[in-house]
Amino acid sequence: MISLDDIKSALSDGELRLFYQPKVGLLNGEVIGAEALARWCRKDGTIVGPDNFIAVAEEGDLLHSITLEFLNQVVETIGQVRNRFPGLSVSMNVTPYDLESHHVSDAISAHISQGRLSPDDLQVEITESAVMTRFDQVYEDILRLNALGVGVLMDDFGIGYSSLDRLSRLPFSALKLDKGVVTRMSTSRQNLNVVKSSISMARELRMISVAEGVESEAAYNFLVASGCEQAQGFWISQPLQVDDYLDFLAEARVYQGSQIGRVHQAVMNIVQFRKSLLDAAFCKNIAENDVLAVVIDPEVRLMAEDSRFGTWYFGIGQALRGIAEFDELKDSYCMMHSTAREFMEELKSGADKEVIDKKLQQIDEGIVRVLTGLNGLERRLLLNGESGQDHC
Repeated sequence: MISLDDIKSALSDGELRLFYQPKVGLLNGEVIGAEALARWCRKDGTIVGPDNFIAVAEEGDLLHSITLEFLNQVVETIGQVRNRFPGLSVSMNVTPYDLESHHVSDAISAHISQGRLSPDDLQVEITESAVMTRFDQVYEDILRLNALGVGVLMDDFGIGYSSLDRLSRLPFSALKLDKGVVTRMSTSRQNLNVVKSSISMARELRMISVAEGVESEAAYNFLVASGCEQAQGFWISQPLQVDDYLDFLAEARVYQGSQIGRVHQAVMNIVQFRKSLLDAAFCKNIAENDVLAVVIDPEVRLMAEDSRFGTWYFGIGQALRGIAEFDELKDSYCMMHSTAREFMEELKSGADKEVIDKKLQQIDEGIVRVLTGLNGLERRLLLNGESGQDHC
């Protein structure tokens, strides 16, 4: 049994500490940071997990003090890491009550303004169930953190709480797949499908997909192949105390990484892009003045480099430059995208069916070139790796 007095003593005696579980970027296999996890390190050497004391602290109105103490520890650790390993970030967990009171965002804002913290150094995690059951209470502070430039991650995603409408209204930077779902995907086709659909949903919402609970090499490799972007779990590393985490980083470990999953996502982007054009044409053809604005994919209105395909190709995808199949995609995609914009203008102006059909044929020719290039790139990455060099 744990009492509130026990927790107060632990807090004042410095027994509540953070352990750090490394995260790996699956596109390149490099360590990108860690998640800070709460632990109670008792004087007798036993370590108590947060599930055993956080609820008691919350009932005793002690949670804000604990969260602010952990934030101070995170800021101190970030300072140590940044000096030796620049570019890494740390994420920490908060509760709805931390967000409702604005204590966390106030403290983060103060750390940033005083130069102890950069917005890119820190991410905040809140569970899916907490967000969806207290949406109105946490909405404002999530927006505030976003305005500060601090990433907000939805934790434990995939266990069935989310309303897609509400999810799309919040500026989450990432969806963290529930570790139970990830762990069970090796034995459950249903959980495997949840993982795959969650990765796809993150892509559609322009969020990063993060998998926790990666406990085997097979699970890790499947996530790479599926286009998941980040992962953590015991197969990579157990949670580490600060000094051990620094030693882990010093070893400069590199894991398997590949963009083959992202290439497949690009294929899906192109297929969906074409479907949105057909949807718009169909609605316009049936009822000229009754086309839902949302039917027209906003990707068409964006410049080619700002589309989902473009943000990959002109962003992280540039690591594949030098591979012929990748380099040849640029002109084909930009031409296809430009033709699609012309198609939408023709559609809006009421062009006749012959003109519309001709534009669609041009778009389809461009799509075939892009998809052929992407399929060739997938094969190249599968057989020869990211360097494109033949090692079969």
